[in-house]
Parts: sequence; C-alpha cells; structure tokens
Amino acid sequence: MSDAATPAPRARCYVCMRPLTMCWCGDIPSVVTRTAVVILQHARERMHPFGTARLVARCLPRTRIEVVLGGFAGDLHRPLDVPPDTAVLYPHPAAIDLAELAPADRPSTLLVLDGTWAHAKRLYRTNPWLQNLRHVRINPATPSRYRIRAEPRADYVSTLEAIVEALQILEPETAGLDGVVAAFVRMIDRQVQHLETVTPQVRRKRPRQRASRRVASLLSAANLVVVHAEAAIEPGDATGVRRLVHFVAARVTDGAVFDAVIRPLRTGPPDNLLRHMGLTRAEVDAGEDLQDARARFAAFAGAGAPVCAWMAPALEHASALFAPDTERCVLRASYCNLRGDRAPALEYVAAREGFAPVAIEARGRAGAKVGHALAVARWLRERAVHEPGA
Repeated sequence: MSDAATPAPRARCYVCMRPLTMCWCGDIPSVVTRTAVVILQHARERMHPFGTARLVARCLPRTRIEVVLGGFAGDLHRPLDVPPDTAVLYPHPAAIDLAELAPADRPSTLLVLDGTWAHAKRLYRTNPWLQNLRHVRINPATPSRYRIRAEPRADYVSTLEAIVEALQILEPETAGLDGVVAAFVRMIDRQVQHLETVTPQVRRKRPRQRASRRVASLLSAANLVVVHAEAAIEPGDATGVRRLVHFVAARVTDGAVFDAVIRPLRTGPPDNLLRHMGLTRAEVDAGEDLQDARARFAAFAGAGAPVCAWMAPALEHASALFAPDTERCVLRASYCNLRGDRAPALEYVAAREGFAPVAIEARGRAGAKVGHALAVARWLRERAVHEPGA
C-alpha cells in the first residue's frame, strides 16, 4: 500500500544515471580519438551523480571504465591488461610533462585514476603494477570548471578535463575535443541553475527512540522483590525447554527470603550441573511441585508486588511463578543507565562500587546471586533518590 506522504521517485535516465529532467545524453558530441583511454575507477565514484567518467565514456568511444569494487575485504588491487607503452596520467614527482614528449614517444593508451583525490591515491598505492608504467602529467592552463565539486588544489582538475587536455596535447589534429568540454560546462551550468530554482529539502534526522536513562521506577516500590532462578534442560527431554530448578527471592525492605527447589518431571539435571547450582541430588528429589511453589510465592510477595533480577533470563526462567500482571525490571539495565557504561558480572559490581552482598539464608548459587542483587537493588534505590535525573 503506497503512502500518500511519500513522494514518487523521479524518473531516471539509465544511460547517464541522471534524472530525466537533467539528462545530458542528447547534448553530447562523439569524438573518435587515436589514443585509447582506460579509467581505473574507485567503486564509490561509480554512481556519483556528478561524476565525469560516464560523460567521458559517452563522448569518447575509445574509452573503457574498469570499476574496482574491492569486495568484502576492501582490496583495491586490480591488475589490467594494457599495452606496454601505456602512460599513467598521475601527478607523480617523476612524471613527464606530456607537452615535452616527442611524437614518436606518445602512448597508445592513457590510463587515468577516477575518484576523489583520496580514492585516487589509495588506488595508486594498492596497485603497484602501475608504477611499472610510464607516468605523465599535464599543467592545466585554466582552473577547473567543475563548480559543483571543489578540487583540493587550484591546479587540480576533474577527470574529464584532465583527459581532454591530455588528448589535445597528444593529438592536436583531432577535432571536437573542445566540444566535450563545452558539453561538460553545459551540464554544470544546468545543474547550478537547477539548484538555484528549487527549494532545498532539509533532511532532519529523527531522534532515536531511546529508553529512559533513569533508574527504573519499579526499583522505588516499597514491596519490591529481588529474585534469581536456575533452570536446566532435563536429560532425555526432546522439547529442549529449560525448566525451573531453583528459585530464591528476597524482599528489599526487610530481607525476608523465599527459597524453593522444584521437583523435576524426570530425572532432573545431571550431577555436574547440580554442583554448579550448589544443590544436591537429595534436595532436588525432595523438591516441591511447581504449583505449590507458585502459591507459596504469591503469599510471600503479596498482591501486586513487582519483581526484579540482575539479568532478564532469570525473570524468564521464573515466569511460571509470577502472576500474569506482575511488573518486572532488570537491575543490570538501570545500573548501566546510571553509570553510562557496560556492567561486568554481578559479583564484580559490588566490588567496583565498594559494598558487600547481603547475607541471606538461602541455598546454592541462586542464594548467592540474590544476596548480590539485593545489595545492588538497595544501592540503586538510594542513588535514584539522591541523584537528580538518575
């Protein structure tokens, strides 16, 4: 479905790649030269709306453009098969002035680098085979007529102007080369006139929709509960779903603790994973039913109590214990917002900020995580009150 507010794209000439209203295809000469022209073009210049290499190729039939795309690695190395007497038109210190060449020494092919001067220098550096060819230069008689794109130096000219001036030196008997420059000037004049008549459309960048930099408002809730959950995929479970194994929670205000080990549906986690969680096989086998733990936690937390955890996965693993409308937040996000930096592991945050984890009566790794998270939550609540805009 089209959007009425979106302007239709302008019709384009796919020969000169200009809008049809600015197409120059019907206003250019064709000049056959004795000297062939090879343009080694940087990829970024290929579709530039004001590039002159396309105009050269349209006006001079003996021109071929070789685009160096670079690929994913950005490698601009591109050897070309050119005649041995090819001359590179490049302002190298050892370049010979074309006007000083004897007629017998004039090259059959002129090779030109096309792009910004930074692009041209990079093309030259990454193609050492160019250094094995003769280098020639010109001394432009007049400054560049390229009023749309500024040259870095007064004696630098556009690709088209450099090629035409070089050809006028190499083959002064060839008629029509002045017409190529005249077509170039008409193109520039039309573009400048067009810019003077249109109202420029100012493009404004939309502000990024960032989350608030403030500490989450839920952290100020009087009945906030800090939680951590350990979950695992049971051996032989083809669904691949992580099931809750151990859940610990603590109220921020008084430090009251909730601890529940959930009885597995099958054999439970393997022994090595239980050791990582800080639980024994006997504790897991004696665990309670998920629905019973859900009812106990509802009574512990109270109606409408929000929950928080250091990382979002802990909230996801424990979601079966929460009421559907339970509000949740992630401590790590508020910490990063407050500090304006990435957060290390939970245990290192306490060391960085200089406070000790809260000692709570809870089992295993989940109990230790909640002790650290409880300290961070209390610290964040205090900072949110005392720092404006936190």
